[in-house]
Amino acid sequence: IAERELEKAVLENGAKKGAVILMDPMTGEILALANYPSFDPNHYAQYPAANRRNWVLVDQFEPGSTFKIVTAAAALEEGLVRRDSRFFDPGYIVVEDRRLKCWRAGGHGSQTFVEAVENSCNPVFMEVALRLGQERFDEYIRAFGFGQKTGVDIIGEELGLVRDKSQVKNVDLARIGFGQSIAVTPLQLITAASAVINGGYLMEPHLAKEFRDEDGRLIESIQPRKVRQVISKETS
Repeated sequence: IAERELEKAVLENGAKKGAVILMDPMTGEILALANYPSFDPNHYAQYPAANRRNWVLVDQFEPGSTFKIVTAAAALEEGLVRRDSRFFDPGYIVVEDRRLKCWRAGGHGSQTFVEAVENSCNPVFMEVALRLGQERFDEYIRAFGFGQKTGVDIIGEELGLVRDKSQVKNVDLARIGFGQSIAVTPLQLITAASAVINGGYLMEPHLAKEFRDEDGRLIESIQPRKVRQVISKETS
């Protein structure tokens, strides 16, 4: 089903490629993983090498607005915002010498934090990131598993790209708040998103559920592993 729906979505949207990961957020179990374009493992030499890349583990990209989940979780955990905290978005924010725009011309005006999340409002998330500061935000980014391997039981995983906090200027910090100036893998992103909603625990993702011998006898059962608690249950 994942492969079928992925192919349909890529073709309908004219995308170059796509991926689907289904994960149980409570256990880290990968229930489905698909890449498109794909290949037939029985005749792999007949396909371009690029098709054989498991890019959910290998390719790194700017997560964009999906990263606002992480920014929001960190700010709520630190008590820097509440659901009803008010913000005003004139359509831009000035950070150092840069004028960084909202995706909506003219901005969203006055809004609560919940409304800013609903509106995916870039200036609000830039302001929230600046409230967090380089040191604190970096701690949360790394606690959520970015810039490091997830430990998944599939070879070839990449680290993503998280710059050292000493190299992050305020304009970079603001852009990280809405998912730019940082690079992640799709697997890192879904693992972090799972931690936001499962009670606050970063789980180690895994594909294998158990190993059995040729007679069907259980050799090993893979148990869910909590890497760390990133945010409180209340924040989650």
